[in-house]
Amino acid sequence: MRRLIALAAIVALAACTTHKKDDQSFLDQVGAQSKEQIMARGDALAQQKKWDEARKFYSFLSDTFPNDPLGRRAALKVADTFFALKDTEGYTEAQLRYKDFANRFPSDPNRPYALLMLAKCSFAQRKGPLRDLTPEREAAASLSKVLQLYPSSPYAAEAKDLLGKCTEDLAMHELLIARYYANVDAWVGARQRLDYLFANYPDSKAAKDAKPLMEKVLQKLAAVPAAAPTPAPAAQKTGKH
Repeated sequence: MRRLIALAAIVALAACTTHKKDDQSFLDQVGAQSKEQIMARGDALAQQKKWDEARKFYSFLSDTFPNDPLGRRAALKVADTFFALKDTEGYTEAQLRYKDFANRFPSDPNRPYALLMLAKCSFAQRKGPLRDLTPEREAAASLSKVLQLYPSSPYAAEAKDLLGKCTEDLAMHELLIARYYANVDAWVGARQRLDYLFANYPDSKAAKDAKPLMEKVLQKLAAVPAAAPTPAPAAQKTGKH
């Protein structure tokens, strides 16, 4: 047992030593380069899709020059390396970083890009119109900021297109629930969902598809006999016995 513990300690020490050597080698490498050269090295690695390696160079720049324009761009590229992984963990990490950038640097010229990418992180995690719509709503909020605050941004066109997709998902959610209510003869609930759909997403495809259903709902509601008025309570007679 003691021999196993000793062996494990030796392995851990060797790994630690190797890690320190790697860190020192990296620091020696970037120490001999300008910040522009470090960025170029990160970009070259990113083009090869070596995201972990590229991230080391971008992270060094963003940590060392946090208020420098190049350091800020590097911070966004760190987020980009996580987004490029295209998995839940990557989207979550990228989302945190894009959001942090947008909040910390409200005047930065790259803020509309950060907001767009924040929306794309949310949208990539959507689960469908019958599931939790938080990702679509979060994406729509970020995209609306791009269009409202930066209408002339080069990212405005993409933001508008993606916002349209978010809107369709949100609208389809209302239509599918209205159809469910109609299938179980819950006509009042179907009417409420359709009213919300037409009021909030009038130009959506779902709204156009919902028109025949609304006609049916209105017919069903019109056929329901009105409830008879409740009769007034009879006046109580008073008198002496």
